[in-house]
Amino acid sequence: MAIRAIRKKHNSPRSKKSSGAGARQTFDVLVLATMSAGKSSFINALVGRSLLPAANEATTACLTSIEHRRTAKSFRGTCYSDAGDKIITEPDASTEAVRAWNADTQIRRIHLSGKFRTHLPLGPGLVLHDTPGPNNSQDERHGELMLDAIHRVPFKLLCYVLNAAQLGTWDDRRLLEQLRELLAQQPQRPLVFILNKVDLLDPERGEDLAGSVSKARRYLEGLGFLDAIIVPTMANIALYARKAMHAEPLTRVERIKLRQALDELGFEQENTLQAAAMPEALKARVLRELKKSTRPGPLPSDDVQAGDVAELEQLLVHSGIRTVEFLLNQRSTAA
Repeated sequence: MAIRAIRKKHNSPRSKKSSGAGARQTFDVLVLATMSAGKSSFINALVGRSLLPAANEATTACLTSIEHRRTAKSFRGTCYSDAGDKIITEPDASTEAVRAWNADTQIRRIHLSGKFRTHLPLGPGLVLHDTPGPNNSQDERHGELMLDAIHRVPFKLLCYVLNAAQLGTWDDRRLLEQLRELLAQQPQRPLVFILNKVDLLDPERGEDLAGSVSKARRYLEGLGFLDAIIVPTMANIALYARKAMHAEPLTRVERIKLRQALDELGFEQENTLQAAAMPEALKARVLRELKKSTRPGPLPSDDVQAGDVAELEQLLVHSGIRTVEFLLNQRSTAA
């Protein structure tokens, strides 16, 4: 069924412009992907906590904006109706609350604000916009909301999440073709591709990291995206590492996967940054920043030892999330 773009000015998120006293300038990042590409996990990894529900099913039904507030003690959530009316305000939003709000047909937009768990100096007013995957056969409004977000969110950077384990599906190709046509009208909008779930590649079956990035590059070039920046990531692993650093409980499966990822750090592995597709000058700047960002700092929790932090920091770098943070910081501080 064809996806129709909808126009509702009253339901459109807008950045606050620095045109008057007290006004803030936001740096808006729009995150797109087909269903189950790991989009919510990718955002959770950047935030540093399990804030958005993530599963192998459609879990995002609303346009959800997550704003980085350096001084916030918790994540405040506010929900809006289709007409833009405020419905719910929760001073300490949980994953369960966000899941319930997504299931509420009266709610069309969710705004969350809190402190992202990163010690990189992310620029002020960073806002990540999570959109519903358009390939949900049970609800075509998901596609409408996603296209409306492309038209209405004043994003300064677009992150498109690709699934390294399922590259080139029909739904993904269709969405990228639509995106290419829309961005042709706005060529100044920068675009970064996130090649997520590279931890699921099986080297024993010939699925290596460099080969996966090359495959993604050829796929994107065939769709008209030339010289694309492609950053391989392991969003789930990065999220588990950040939760462990802050002494948050992990499920049994999360503990096993985190332990396995830490054990594999001791073996020679492909470097996600070296495998990334980006200009060499930019890659060199990222490498210099990553070396600075992994220097010992204050312990995030009394329950975490210095040696554990160093190992988890190394894993975060290897996950590719640190590279994404550097790109976000460079863009936001230059905006």
